Amino acid sequence: MTALHDIGSVLAALGVLALLVPIPGVDPTIRRAGGLGLTVLGWALLLVTLVPDSVSDRLTTPLGAGVAGVGLVVALGVGLGLSVALARRPTVWFVLLAVALPIRVPISVGDEQARLLIPLYAVIALGVMAWVIARARRTVAADSDPATPLDLPVAAFAAFVLASGAWSADPEQGAIRAVFFYVPFVLLYLAVVAWWPHARAIAALATTTIVVAVPVAALALFQYATGDIFWNSTLQQANVYSAFFRVNAIFFDPNILGRFLVLAILVAVAVAWKARDPRLVGALWAVTAVLAAGLVPTFSRSSALMLLVGLGLLSWRGLGGRRTLAFGAVLVAVIAVLAFSTSAAVRDATTSAERLEEVSEGRFGLVTGGLEIWREDPVLGSGLGGFETRFEETLTPSEQRRIRVVVSHNTPITVLSEEGLVGFALFIVLVVWTGVALTRGASRVSDPGGWAIWSVQAILAGILVHSLLYAALFED
Repeated sequence: MTALHDIGSVLAALGVLALLVPIPGVDPTIRRAGGLGLTVLGWALLLVTLVPDSVSDRLTTPLGAGVAGVGLVVALGVGLGLSVALARRPTVWFVLLAVALPIRVPISVGDEQARLLIPLYAVIALGVMAWVIARARRTVAADSDPATPLDLPVAAFAAFVLASGAWSADPEQGAIRAVFFYVPFVLLYLAVVAWWPHARAIAALATTTIVVAVPVAALALFQYATGDIFWNSTLQQANVYSAFFRVNAIFFDPNILGRFLVLAILVAVAVAWKARDPRLVGALWAVTAVLAAGLVPTFSRSSALMLLVGLGLLSWRGLGGRRTLAFGAVLVAVIAVLAFSTSAAVRDATTSAERLEEVSEGRFGLVTGGLEIWREDPVLGSGLGGFETRFEETLTPSEQRRIRVVVSHNTPITVLSEEGLVGFALFIVLVVWTGVALTRGASRVSDPGGWAIWSVQAILAGILVHSLLYAALFED
């Protein structure tokens, strides 16, 4: 399986480059068709390496192969039918996208239990199929070659990360992340860019996100009131010994619930800020209150910081930099004074490195361990998915028994340790390029277009800050 895994990693990387990087003298349609074929082939080879022996044994029997073949034909038939319908109404596809984004389904992958975005994968497949069908029928302009200023940095970073699976310290974990996150999300990027000019994408995404988030927040409040936790027995046990009760709603982790609710809050605030109908403004502020109430029992510090960053950037655009800085300075000062004067725990955490490490749930140790991993392979890193394996190798036997969290909670450190200086440089280019492109786009477009682009900038900046304390920037 090692050779199959390495070939799949390389093919997926080459496919991503062909999908997003123009080749002089090559017709874009031919290039993208070849890139899509390579990407899917590489993805399929990596998926094969993850199929458990018990499943592969069944598939090799005549009955198993027949059932799998019939199921595949039926799925393709249904998918083609839905894709044709969605090609006529791409706005509906964006609605489905927003609905599917937060839904995770527990499933076994190899030897691990995972919570995968199964509905999202279906929506991605439908979006790509619809675009291919529309181009083949020429219902989308023949010269429509979807592209954005982010194509090059996205292609460079994603391709290098996928290729790094070939030298990963943990090939299985690398294959999981490639199959279920990196490859599908590159295809999602392609589909979104392709359909964006033909749909009311912003309106569909914003409205659906708010509508979906309200019952999620209500469920979080229900959990807090009843003490019931879903999906996560570890969290249920931790709540027994914790001073506060954390909720997770439809998610596995309270921090991801917090990230989703903050996303919805920022969307609601951005829409309300420019809305002119008093009834709409009132409804949005009521929704924001419900979402904020659901955010509180997550007790997610990373989500609170994300919210502050997002609101700060919205305020910067809406009220001006000076007012935002002045209000922010006063707010930080007031919070600091209240925290220091009323909480001994805060004073201890800020004056004791040991206590700070404890309240951060071992994050400083994870960062230090990530830097040690990077020093061993400073140029190319330990490969996609290699952090956990290499981090455990840095621990003593007693530390391995005591330390349970071995997954990085800081995206830049994860990238540095797994992708080395080359991948880290590509990551920085992607982040900076995205920020510059959105800032320029917001300045060139008058309201409400400029405000919409700036709002996206604020949301992405908040998610990036969240990933410094929780990671999962590319997985979630």
